[in-house]
Amino acid sequence: MAYGRYFDELEIGRQFRHWPGRTITEFDDTLFSLMSMNQHPVHVDENYASKTQHAQRLVVGPLVISLAIGLSQADIGGCALETLNYSDVRHLAPVFHGDTIYAESSIVAKEELPDDRGMVTVATTARNQRGEAILSMQRKIVVPKRPKGEALCAS
Repeated sequence: MAYGRYFDELEIGRQFRHWPGRTITEFDDTLFSLMSMNQHPVHVDENYASKTQHAQRLVVGPLVISLAIGLSQADIGGCALETLNYSDVRHLAPVFHGDTIYAESSIVAKEELPDDRGMVTVATTARNQRGEAILSMQRKIVVPKRPKGEALCAS
């Protein structure tokens, strides 16, 4: 089963709606908070969080970023050789336990590199189950060109 796409298949302007989504559980958020040493009480202390503007715990932001990237891998990044950078990361709305995250991406730029590789700039927006934008970001990845005679990486 193919996973991701080669440089040749990622044309500027191409858009992807990634599926399936991912519902964030309290366990996911607590584990990620502890693993990343982000123990701010708004993420790990329900009593504290209940007295804040959202009246509940917030999902830690880097988990949302990780999910948005992960959701795009089957369509875009599965053949990637490396990630060069992340930019313009914007948290647009809060995320809570039980929210389901969906993502969509578009190819905004590409550049050929030596050694049968290319750099691709991907813009990704994550949305919750209500369709509200919760995150936007860009990243640059290095993707190989399709070897001569090899089938497409994904359809």
